[in-house]
Order: sequence, then C-alpha cells, then structure tokens
Amino acid sequence: MKLLKKRKTLLITLVMCVSLLLLFSQAAFATDGVKLSASSEKGDIGDEVTVTISIENALETEGGQFDLSFDADIVEPVSATRGGFVPDISGNLFDYNLDLADGELRVVWVTAAGATDDSGTVGYITFEVLDEGETDLTFSNIVISPDDVDVADPAPGSIEFEEVDELQDAIDAANQAIADLPDPDDITLADTDDVVDARTLVNAAKELGAEDDDFEDLQKLEDAEEKIAKLQAIKAADDAILALPSVDILTLDDKPDVVAARALVDKAKTEHGAEDDDFTYLERLRASENRIKELEGLVPTPPTGGISYLLPLGLMIVLAGLFFFVKRSRPASR
Repeated sequence: MKLLKKRKTLLITLVMCVSLLLLFSQAAFATDGVKLSASSEKGDIGDEVTVTISIENALETEGGQFDLSFDADIVEPVSATRGGFVPDISGNLFDYNLDLADGELRVVWVTAAGATDDSGTVGYITFEVLDEGETDLTFSNIVISPDDVDVADPAPGSIEFEEVDELQDAIDAANQAIADLPDPDDITLADTDDVVDARTLVNAAKELGAEDDDFEDLQKLEDAEEKIAKLQAIKAADDAILALPSVDILTLDDKPDVVAARALVDKAKTEHGAEDDDFTYLERLRASENRIKELEGLVPTPPTGGISYLLPLGLMIVLAGLFFFVKRSRPASR
C-alpha cells in the first residue's frame, strides 16, 4: 500500500514537472517569435503625435501586415511613412489604409529579398489628438511572411491626452540651449549658430510672456553674444588687412582701404575691448600705413625702410667731404 502511494505521488510530481516544462517552453517559443510593438505617446488637443511601429526577431522575413485599432473619438490617423526596416528599394513595398474601418487602420509591407535586420522600425503612424482621454493601440490580423514564421504576442501602444504648457516648454527649451553653450571664455566663431539659436528661443519664450527671471543663466548667453561680437569684429579687421596689397606694390590708390582697415581695428578695440595681440595681421597694417606716408612724401617710420636709404646717403656725403678735406690738406707737389 505504501509502495502504491509513493508511485502515485511520483506520477503526480512527474506530470506537474512536464506541465511546467511545456508552459515555459511555450513562453520561450512565443518570446522568440516575430513581435510587433507600438510606442506610447502624449499630446494636446490639435497636436499631431507620431507612433512608432517596431518589429523584433524578424531576420529574413519577407513582409507582413497588421490591423491597428484605436478610439476614433480621441484620435484620428492622418499619415503613415515607412521605417528603416523596409528600405525604399526596388521590390520592397510599404502601403497602408487609414480608413479600413471606424477605429481601424491597416499596414502592409514587403521586403522582397528578405529582411536584412533582425529588428527595426516598420513604419510611423501620425495621429491627430481630437479630444481628452486615452486610447489603446492594439494589434490584430497579424500576418508575417513566409507562413511558417512564428509570431509572438504583440505589445500594444497608446496615445494619451496631455495639456501642453506652451510657455513653460518654450522657457525650458531656451534654458537647455543656453546650458548647452560652452563657457564664454571657450566660445569660438564656430559656436555662432548655437548662440543665435539660443537667443531665438529666448525671444520666442518672451513673446509668449516669459521674463528675464524665467531664464536660469541669461548672463551666460549675453556674455557669449559679446564674445561672438568681439571675435567677429577682430575677424573683420584681419580680413580687411589681409585683403590689402603687399607693401611693395602698395600705391596711393590703396589709401582708402588702409584707412578702412585701421578703422575696423579701432572699432574692435573701442567697442569690444580687443587688444593688439588679438589681431593676426596688425604688423602688416602698420607697414602699409608707413608706406602710404612714404608715398605722400611724409617722414617715413619703420619698418618700411626710410632710415635704410638715408643711412647710405649720409655715409656717402660724409665720405665725399672727407675726401675733399684730405685733398685740400695735402701740400702741393713741387
């Protein structure tokens, strides 16, 4: 009797183990199958939100289709576009019907040569939010090619109404743009577009009613703008100097350009605090200015060589005088 009871207990245990094994096997099998999923998004009434349709475990599949259900009182599909999983190449197809039925749409795709990726984005579906509330996005009628491909349970998505605080979003965007800027001391001309974009976001927020105190580090933006203005002024001066003819071919016709280059240097100094060391070609400008003075008959100054030709001339005069003095001092020959 005890032996029979033990055998019965062993048999029950064996059956339970087999059942659990089958259960776990089915779960693993389902997980390994091709799986579709939809993202969850939020939006305000009138907004358009885009839901991403993803696929997993789909290497070498040749296409498929699915229906997607939604609450037509809350959202309305307006467009669909292919994703990277379905490349736009010959033989491939991405198609859809957004009016399949009330609250239903259908997507069909083909990867004729077989999918080259194991996972990716099948497509994007854009909905307009019509009313407050939340709608699930559920899959049905899933077909994957070829027919012997296993399909796992899909993961539904959702769209939820969320009132947008436009002013706060604008302030947050401006603050993030400012925070992303380098420190003013590290700003270069390459950062010009980022600085301009940050100021544009600040102005956009102000048009919605934001004030200076709403921005966490407005001084950083202002310092960055001043640094950009200084660098631009220095570059304008350097570019003007570099555009001048070389000193050896400079003429009086070039005087207005020389004067204009000097004016740009002075402007960078007086308006932006630039110093001589900030300019790359300042010595060239000075040489050009000295050459203009020479051409105008004014007293030349270094480094254009005014003294360089006066010294040999003076030496010649001294030697000539010495020659005549010695000649006159010598006694006449008998």
